[in-house]
Amino acid sequence: MTACIITRTLPGADVTAEAVRALGLAPVVIPAAQIYATGAEIVLEGVQALLMTSAAAARTIEVTDAIKALPLYAVGDATAEAALTAGFETVISAGGDGATLAVLAADRMSPRRGALLHLRGQEVAGDVTGMLRACGFEARHIEVYTTADHPDFPARLRETLASAHGFVLIHSPAGARRLGSAIADSDADLRRWQLIGLSAACLKPLETYDFSSKHMAEAPDEAALMAALREAMTQEGLE
Repeated sequence: MTACIITRTLPGADVTAEAVRALGLAPVVIPAAQIYATGAEIVLEGVQALLMTSAAAARTIEVTDAIKALPLYAVGDATAEAALTAGFETVISAGGDGATLAVLAADRMSPRRGALLHLRGQEVAGDVTGMLRACGFEARHIEVYTTADHPDFPARLRETLASAHGFVLIHSPAGARRLGSAIADSDADLRRWQLIGLSAACLKPLETYDFSSKHMAEAPDEAALMAALREAMTQEGLE
């Protein structure tokens, strides 16, 4: 059976694996990183709303009454769903990327009503607070989780690349960089694998590697990534 390597962190990787299995592929979950809560104090004084660009942020904080009383603007539907599951009550999804989130927040809120607080990890793809400051907002961020290299990733990835064929899913630029580092000195035949990225930023760190083809999701969300995977499968005659 054709394999599909999933490099995103748990537990999201397991959700992706179910979608991949439904397409008739064999999911191979090999997380590139592990997530740890920082335990940072979340100071809400003067804050009118919260921003979140990763479902991991929702899973790694304690959602107190004071926190869930504030509206939360999420980058996309998966992050919004994770926030609701964690206990947030008022959640608005931007349905896009960090820039989309910043535009939505700037359009919906006024700088006069207070600060915007971005709950994020130590690794981020875009400067949401910087974009909001440029719009006149007081924007802060707190790093509520950190991401570290998964110790088993390089060996498991190289073994799978050498022994199977199929597709590789990339959910983040950081994951792409970790994958690039893991295969930099590998002799695996990457021409047996197609790369599917959530965005252009997810593909850029791997542009010099000779995968058989590279595909980008039309939107930075899981549904679009699965659509790109289905299209790649169709091109291979797998559907």
